[in-house]
Amino acid sequence: MDSAANVTVFTSGDLRACTNDFHQNNLIGFTQFGKLYRGRIRQGFTGTDQVRDVTVKVWDEKSAGCSKLMHDEFLVVKEEVKFLTHPTLNGYPNLVKLIGYCCEKEVKGVVYDLNPWDTLHNLTVKDYLNWVQRVNVLVQLAGLLEFLHNKEKPYLVLNMNASHIILDRDCKPKLFDFGLISGGIIGDMTTPKKQIPTSIGFVDPFFAAKGGRYWHTSCDVYSFGVILLGLIAKRGFELESVEEPQLGLDNLVQYWAKKEYKPNCSLVHRGLQEDWSYVVEDGTAITELGMRCVEFFPTNRPTMKNVVESLEGLMLLQRFGDARPNKREKTFHGM
Repeated sequence: MDSAANVTVFTSGDLRACTNDFHQNNLIGFTQFGKLYRGRIRQGFTGTDQVRDVTVKVWDEKSAGCSKLMHDEFLVVKEEVKFLTHPTLNGYPNLVKLIGYCCEKEVKGVVYDLNPWDTLHNLTVKDYLNWVQRVNVLVQLAGLLEFLHNKEKPYLVLNMNASHIILDRDCKPKLFDFGLISGGIIGDMTTPKKQIPTSIGFVDPFFAAKGGRYWHTSCDVYSFGVILLGLIAKRGFELESVEEPQLGLDNLVQYWAKKEYKPNCSLVHRGLQEDWSYVVEDGTAITELGMRCVEFFPTNRPTMKNVVESLEGLMLLQRFGDARPNKREKTFHGM
């Protein structure tokens, strides 16, 4: 891989060793195409004698959709390495930093320089994240999507969902799955990718109804809206736990929100409204923003630039300044 000059090539044995043979205790969660693990790299790989906490993602070729993604069995790894090591993207604060990859017949995976806390999916419904932290996460994710969309050839993530976002120990969100990405240096979406269903619960219903042939950046806006509504309402979705998946779809946060929403109302969880930093006007504003993002017709949705502007206009940020701990990283130009 030409773009992988500065990353390490791991063997399947290396990945097994650093995850304790992919032990269940190190499993963080499931992705659309595989699994995510905590790992520890010992001396030799990092150039020091220290032990380093990392995150390991492996593709599961038996998972739904992954077999189609593996039409060229190494392409999915090559594309991710190419994407994460490109000078215009490498170093963006909300993209994972790549340490290395494994591209063997038995195991295909990547190792990230990331001491993981948990996925956003796992944290959304729990009490660990307060109001400020949830707003921080949304502002940073919105900035990431604006950055990816604001290219001559915009990037389209397409399978943006809470299971593909991980928070580090500083509560900074990182996007780590790029299985359906297109645009930019990756190029147009390939036919095999077009045939893969996007993440259930986060898929844009308008484009899905069109057969998924003409995806657009507004699809990412829709997915972001689902993430936003879930975070503020502390609502998640576990399709695996639903005996009849079609009935379970009625419990999706966006459908719940459309039933509950009234003009000038807030869908923020009652517990979060009791947070010291919560402002009533912000609850109404961020609810309205989420509802606009999940509008059925793409033309009724805001752009990610509009989303960023709306979030930055929240009284929380106006009153206390930029709530993000990494304000200095707000602007990223690449190399």
